[in-house]
Amino acid sequence: MNALTELQKLNRSYNAIREKVCVNPGNRFTEFLNIQGNIVRLPSVVRDFDPEFEDYPKSNESTIVIEHTSVSNKQKHTRLYAVGSLAKTLKGKAAFDKGKLNLMQDLVFAALEPNHEQDILRVENLLIAVPDVRNTDAIATVKSLEGTYDITRNGKDLIVTVAKATAIEEATAAYKYGIKNGLYQWQDAINGVIDFGGGTSSGRLYTPEGVPIREASITLPGTNALGHAIQARLLKATGQSPDIGAILDGIESGSYTTGHNGVSFAAYFDVCRAQWLDDIRSTARGQWISYLPDLGEVLLVGGSAPLASTIEESSSGRFKIAPRSQDITILGMAI
Repeated sequence: MNALTELQKLNRSYNAIREKVCVNPGNRFTEFLNIQGNIVRLPSVVRDFDPEFEDYPKSNESTIVIEHTSVSNKQKHTRLYAVGSLAKTLKGKAAFDKGKLNLMQDLVFAALEPNHEQDILRVENLLIAVPDVRNTDAIATVKSLEGTYDITRNGKDLIVTVAKATAIEEATAAYKYGIKNGLYQWQDAINGVIDFGGGTSSGRLYTPEGVPIREASITLPGTNALGHAIQARLLKATGQSPDIGAILDGIESGSYTTGHNGVSFAAYFDVCRAQWLDDIRSTARGQWISYLPDLGEVLLVGGSAPLASTIEESSSGRFKIAPRSQDITILGMAI
């Protein structure tokens, strides 16, 4: 092998490396930073395809198509699936229904984007957002992603090696972003985060040194609880029980209807939201009462944080909706 060939080989290996890949596989959406550093957001829905029966799925800005080849008992098995909007339209498996830990590998594979014109990818550290880094099941699922995989991503064959997979607490990533970007007025005080998630929401407090106060960690109702409250009222009033995902989509879009021609729940939204926020407010205040005299500010983050405007108003801004509230976790992971 001549010197030029060896240099080309070394250069190819270097270009295959991504030092860090950040993924936030949520109950509603999976977010990751692409090779340009831009946020990609996909519905957290997975749909398997049978190529002998169905058309090959097409990728687009909101759909990633994966073929994963594995070996079992000396036999090769290839699975074809899509993650994102196409999977959602075709009623695939939703993370908020099946559990995001159960779908984590499928969702994370969508984020394994190689550098330009590379057919190999080595990820030195795959950072995965989880609600609580003390959850042993979550840690085990994250660590299980370490290894080498033979996949096709959006039609491109890849050999992917994940050297290390690390769990990052969602609220802590948001807190770090808030500290770095001056979102807390008093950085010498105890400050906090409430992350409005789909399955559950979580509350965390941090010392001025940035250490999480673990006895102040709380679990709060997620937007699924709001969806179920609306669903129950619709069932009583109309005899219909729409899918929770359709209700959450209606809240997100502001249409307050289930689908394009579905049932309107506008008449029930305000009262259900008020009860949901009251539950969150009372739990947070009750659990944090001993810290309130020393509390600076609490950032309200997550895609559903804008629904909590009444908490911001009633606290005179001490509990405040963060700018870019839906993006703050994935951006904080990259710090």
